[in-house]
Amino acid sequence: MGSAAVRNVIFAVEFRIGESERVGPVLTRHEESLRDLGARYAFVYESVVDPGKVLVVIGIRTAQPLLDLLRSPDFFDWFDAVGVEDLPAVFAGELVERFDLGEPPAPSTGVVVAAVTRVQNVEVFMTRVRESLSGFAHSGIRRTLVYRAFDTPREVLFLHQLATARTALQWVNHSDVAAEWLTSAGVGAYPPVFVGRFVHAMRLAETAGTDLH
Repeated sequence: MGSAAVRNVIFAVEFRIGESERVGPVLTRHEESLRDLGARYAFVYESVVDPGKVLVVIGIRTAQPLLDLLRSPDFFDWFDAVGVEDLPAVFAGELVERFDLGEPPAPSTGVVVAAVTRVQNVEVFMTRVRESLSGFAHSGIRRTLVYRAFDTPREVLFLHQLATARTALQWVNHSDVAAEWLTSAGVGAYPPVFVGRFVHAMRLAETAGTDLH
C-alpha cells in the first residue's frame, strides 16, 4: 500500500479569554507538541473591537487523517493551558486560492478581517472573488485568502489582510463591497466577522511575512 499523501491543513479558532497576551507564550511552551503534529506556523490576532477575543491560525503539513489530528490531545493541550473553558468551533480546511493585491503589511502592523460563510458552489464563489479583486484593492486589502472546509465543502473561510485597523474597520463598516461579502458571515457555531491586529507569530518551518500558505 502506498503512503498517505502529505497535505497542508489550516486550523482557525476564535475564542475569548481574560488575558489575550497569554496565548503567544502558551503556544511557545507547547512548541514541541505542535511540531509533532506537523505545525509549520501559528499566528495570533487580537480583536480591535471586542477586547479579549482572539483568533489563532495554525498551519500544519501532515499525512495524518484529519480526524486523528482533531482528536489529538496534543492539539488541545494549549487550550487548557490558555484557560479556554468551552471548546470553540475549529475551522479545518485547505487553501483554495491566494490573491496578492499589494505590498504585504508588516507583521507588526498587519490586521485581518476573517469570517466563515456558507456558499452554494465554491467555484462560483471564487469567480465572484476574482471579479471583486479591484474593489478589494481599492479598499486597502493587501491579500485575500480563501479556504475550503474539509468536513463541509460548502463552507469557506476567507481572510483579508490589511495594513491598519483603520482601513480594516472602514472596509467592514462602510464599504458597499464588504456589505455584499459579510452579510452571510457566521455559520452555525462559527462567530461572525473578526477584525484583529497581528500580535504573535510562531514559525516552526521556513515561512515568510504573514503568509498563510
